[in-house]
Amino acid sequence: MPPPPHLDHIILLVPYTTLLHPPSTLTTHFTLTPGGRHADNLTENKLIVFRDGSYIELIAFINDDPALRAGHWWGDKPFGIIDFAFTSPSGAAADFAGLEERLGEGAGFGVGVGRARYEKPVRGGRKRPDGVAVEWEVTFPDVSGSYVQRGLLPFFCHDVTPRAARVPLDEARVSHPCGAYGISQLVVFVPEEQVEPLAKVYEAVLGMPDKSVEGGVGNFIVGSVHGVIGTPDPRIVVKAPEEGWQKQRVKEEKFMIGNLKVARTGGDEAMVIRIEADGEYGMGGIFLESGAKGVRENSGPEASV
Repeated sequence: MPPPPHLDHIILLVPYTTLLHPPSTLTTHFTLTPGGRHADNLTENKLIVFRDGSYIELIAFINDDPALRAGHWWGDKPFGIIDFAFTSPSGAAADFAGLEERLGEGAGFGVGVGRARYEKPVRGGRKRPDGVAVEWEVTFPDVSGSYVQRGLLPFFCHDVTPRAARVPLDEARVSHPCGAYGISQLVVFVPEEQVEPLAKVYEAVLGMPDKSVEGGVGNFIVGSVHGVIGTPDPRIVVKAPEEGWQKQRVKEEKFMIGNLKVARTGGDEAMVIRIEADGEYGMGGIFLESGAKGVRENSGPEASV
């Protein structure tokens, strides 16, 4: 069994004006780090960087120009959480070889899920506002000729330049007004009949077992780049939508990524509060979770809080 993958980042597509002038629902709780313009000159970003080494990427097409969306792998996505990425110490080539082996010849995983394969790693990059060039390799799911859409399965991101250039973890950037230290949970909503087959795909993609209990499926306890002492590893959950609007969104888009939980320190009582206005991004909310306790089993070297 390969080492557990580490949750790298979550991508939140927003209008360009929101990127330039983030709403108080974000700035009240989080410290935003300047990102930069990507090498393709189509998108820009800002980051919410966490102590556990993960981050939320706020990304927008420059000036909301429809011409820049045309042909882009996220060009047809509505605003909201559109994708998420993992990384590992193994590197892009080794991770791709592992994916090829685990997914075999692309066995069928059910109607609407299709065959899961990954493309070979490709180089990407951006230039930070301070002029520093940042480069990485990304390994995307193969969406050609299949039912798999971008975002239904995670992609992988491995640094070419030092990781600190892409994900700066100095104290000023990882200190947030709300006390957030990392990602607690992310949910992938799919139709009921696709939950079990998609969970099997995730087992192969992540190279780790489903940790569901009592006959359930779709619960994956992944790792972070850095462990945070006394806190649990993050979870990726595959489940069917429960609320009416979620069911409608999944019906229209085939799936939805949402219910992002950001974990924070402080307080002994477990509590979850919503910090995103209803419908602000159409992605099921950003929640702030406190009081979670646990031991990091799948994360990287510990970082103190």
